[in-house]
Amino acid sequence: MNKEIGERICIEYFLNWYNEQYKRNYIYERAVARFSDLKGNLNWDFVANERDNPQEWIGIEVKELQSVRETSIFFNFWQCLCSDLTKDLAKNGIQGEFEISFPPVFVLPRNERQRFLESFSQVFIHKQSGWELRESKDIGPDIASKFPYWPTQRSDVDEWDVWGRDRPCKLEIKKVSDSGCKVSVVTSPLSIGDVLEEDNRAFREVFNLKNGVIQPDRQLELAKEKGARKTILLLAGIGVDEGLTRDYVQNLDHHLISHIDCIYLVDMGDKDGVVKMHPG
Repeated sequence: MNKEIGERICIEYFLNWYNEQYKRNYIYERAVARFSDLKGNLNWDFVANERDNPQEWIGIEVKELQSVRETSIFFNFWQCLCSDLTKDLAKNGIQGEFEISFPPVFVLPRNERQRFLESFSQVFIHKQSGWELRESKDIGPDIASKFPYWPTQRSDVDEWDVWGRDRPCKLEIKKVSDSGCKVSVVTSPLSIGDVLEEDNRAFREVFNLKNGVIQPDRQLELAKEKGARKTILLLAGIGVDEGLTRDYVQNLDHHLISHIDCIYLVDMGDKDGVVKMHPG
């Protein structure tokens, strides 16, 4: 997912939850929109204030937790999709077994999943006519024409005339049998140790030294220098273990978060999945 879009989804999930939880009316804007003199990589991300009180504002920084657990979560999403798709195909009298290999990773709002299934099913049923055994087809562009959330990737030079700067992500599907009726996704199992180590590594990466500073703490220190009443760090991820993340946060050295008043975990796969991590 595009970094800027991901950050906006994260703060919208957070503020929707926060406003409902505490009966407030916070809105947000980019910090650089409020303070025109900000520049460089140490800017914090957002300024949030209640609509009728722009002078009392909160500084909010978003950091993504990239984890191998995301792979497992996304495969679960695709496995559920394949199960529903199989039922649709059977209902429409379609025969054959099909395999999806390495589907793209993307964040899909919960209220769009049924729409995605319908678009996917329409394309699949249309494409299956004349599908030869062991033949592979890329149906990504066809899905993109029906579903606006389908992800894109940078085009190769020789594709620019067709796609422009970006092309729809591929979705390669192979017909592996003429009998039966099944759609499945090729997965690779992950060990518990791999998941735990990757979770730990992803968390440490947020607080690593970059250009001689701990970025989230320095970024939010700058927000306080500009007048922030409070500073908040949002840790954004999908399928991130809440218990492990809480342990990581509670064991952080004070100098890593000395200018951060609160830390929240935001589940990007669930608009209501916001959990306070610090203070405990």
